[in-house]
Amino acid sequence: MSPVTEQWGEVLRTHLALGEEDSPARAAAAFSAEAGFFAVAGRGDEDGWPYFRSMAKDAAGADPDDVEALCTVCEEAVHPRGLRIAGTFWHRESREVISDVVTGSDLELGLLREGDRAMWVVRAAPDVCMFVLVDGDREAQVSEARSLVLDFGSFLAGQGY
Repeated sequence: MSPVTEQWGEVLRTHLALGEEDSPARAAAAFSAEAGFFAVAGRGDEDGWPYFRSMAKDAAGADPDDVEALCTVCEEAVHPRGLRIAGTFWHRESREVISDVVTGSDLELGLLREGDRAMWVVRAAPDVCMFVLVDGDREAQVSEARSLVLDFGSFLAGQGY
């Protein structure tokens, strides 16, 4: 299946309750090794793109984000050295594999940290994963966002990704 950005942006927004003020997610993005970021959504009317993609080029004219590492995320949940997203270096704090009871597939889940910010990454298929930036640094928000990410990962697996 090839993703349709407009459709998947709304799917992200709905599944992660990004239209609600009290959502534990600040922004979310879906990524595939083939298409790159194919859907991005922010909470409310906020633009989610700045959290996931730098628009500036480095001195050599290359994109400063570590696209190779993003592709590795889809292969290994989160590369042990961390990765650069939108100019910010995130390190991996944890990684776990969870069996989805509905589809029978394994979802790889990683928690990334940058200072007191947290981001969940879930790999639903060998080349498809999603990122959810947690809104705030309270552990309750991190835990709630984890539940949303796993639910969405299960949804992706159920859709054949």
